Amino acid sequence: MFFLCFIVFMMPTVIVHAENGVGISDNRNGTITVKYANNNKIKIAITVEKSGTNVKYNYFVQDKNVNAVIPMTLGNGNYTVSVLKNIEGNRYSPLFSKEVSLQLKDYKSSYLTSNEMIKWNKKNAAIKKANKIAKKYKGQLNKVKGIYKYLVTNYHYDYNKFAKNSNGNLSYYTPNINTTYKTKKGIGYDISALTASMLRSIGVQTKMVTGYPANKYFDGKSYHAWNVLYSKEKKKWIIIDVTCDMCLYEQKTKYKNLTMIKKASQYSNIKYEY
Repeated sequence: MFFLCFIVFMMPTVIVHAENGVGISDNRNGTITVKYANNNKIKIAITVEKSGTNVKYNYFVQDKNVNAVIPMTLGNGNYTVSVLKNIEGNRYSPLFSKEVSLQLKDYKSSYLTSNEMIKWNKKNAAIKKANKIAKKYKGQLNKVKGIYKYLVTNYHYDYNKFAKNSNGNLSYYTPNINTTYKTKKGIGYDISALTASMLRSIGVQTKMVTGYPANKYFDGKSYHAWNVLYSKEKKKWIIIDVTCDMCLYEQKTKYKNLTMIKKASQYSNIKYEY
């Protein structure tokens, strides 16, 4: 799966290496920063693969000065980070490759950061809204429910956007939480990224997950995005699907009839986690 990718915690970084104009820094929070002076605005591919797995995450940037924050989301261990430049079509030439070791005391802390897929900072209107909502409640799960209710009852699915991107362009799609918050509509990527950023900003370790859910609303073949968050009260990961419940609410389902926490068995076919 390829994503077109166009830091909130101020932590020390360590320059891992710089070669062929590429600089790779370890932010020591579950992310790395890749920098490259891309003067000709060539498409740059960044790949991240954890040792011992067959899963590779691919990101594409085309900024003049690449400054991409890339997550390492498969837990502690060694990751190989590669940076390549586009030659033509789908052909890429390697610029630099380096192994980075992730050793966090609590690997879940990586799900509190800002990165290329879930990009946010405290100045974002959406983040200010999340913190305003959270102040009304006591207890982590109640704060989550407050933000969940706000999103479900105020946002709408963007069917036109999905139609324009459904011919394969979704593979290169990157969410923008500022746009989603302002327009109050989006596709699954948009809503899940917005949800993750809002929850992370109040200290809830939250993943954006993509895959193929199988339940009465999904056939197990349709690509979808949802969220998985760690409940300190329940001491386990729980699943919420704001996009699905938002659509049900649009279809006149009463909010009180919606169940925020979903069954893990119906969301087990996971492709990527961010």
